[in-house]
Amino acid sequence: MFTRCLSRLTTITPCCSSTIRGNATLPSINLYSFRRRIAERLSNKYNEKRVHEIGPDLACLEWLMECGSTSVRMSDGETITRQREMREYISSALSEKPSDERPAVQLGDIAYEKQWPNAPYKWIVDVDASDSAIANEGFTYLRDVRRIEKLKLNFCDYFGDEGLKFLAQGRPAQTLSDLEIVLNPCITDGVVYWLLKLKALRRAHFYFLPYVAHRQGFIRQLKIALPRCNVTFPEVDVIGLGYEDPKKTKRK
Repeated sequence: MFTRCLSRLTTITPCCSSTIRGNATLPSINLYSFRRRIAERLSNKYNEKRVHEIGPDLACLEWLMECGSTSVRMSDGETITRQREMREYISSALSEKPSDERPAVQLGDIAYEKQWPNAPYKWIVDVDASDSAIANEGFTYLRDVRRIEKLKLNFCDYFGDEGLKFLAQGRPAQTLSDLEIVLNPCITDGVVYWLLKLKALRRAHFYFLPYVAHRQGFIRQLKIALPRCNVTFPEVDVIGLGYEDPKKTKRK
């Protein structure tokens, strides 16, 4: 997809900063702005009508795949990796008749059922949006998803603090247990305010966020506010995902 190709071309220029530090950075910043505008206009515009037509989870699935996400696992065990699969899945879900064997509504789903009574009984569980062109406005689609548990946002540089604000203000604040963000030049120290509201987090991994200036303070705030969450934010020594090397751990 065109937006995904644009994402691959983006450099680690401070994409959310409007400050120009010198003439040498001007072409890069202007080029980034052009790419970002294309991504936002092509696939990140929030379509409220579409959400009401097919429900928040299927609308979110549609947005994620149109932005070039790697994979989305649904509550029925299906894993969507291509736009064609997404379209077929949505069509099938909408054509299914309500089953008499539908599980009892869980306590946390009552509000969802009341607001979206006609939405198919399928929801997003696990998202790998790595290397996609998701942008801040598109995160509005995640606000009302039923029960997302895992969200991986590696090598995505079109969203920043504002995108995670939508997570904190929506249902994911009570359901998201695993969050991973690697290599994002738009995330700043200020995002910790919104991360602290994700009360269900049990794992949070961050790496290579160049505009988080106070890494230790960032970690400390998260650990104090979310004592049950395993927070990892290693120093940058190599380009990668920042995972701990199991071989080194074994030698210690």
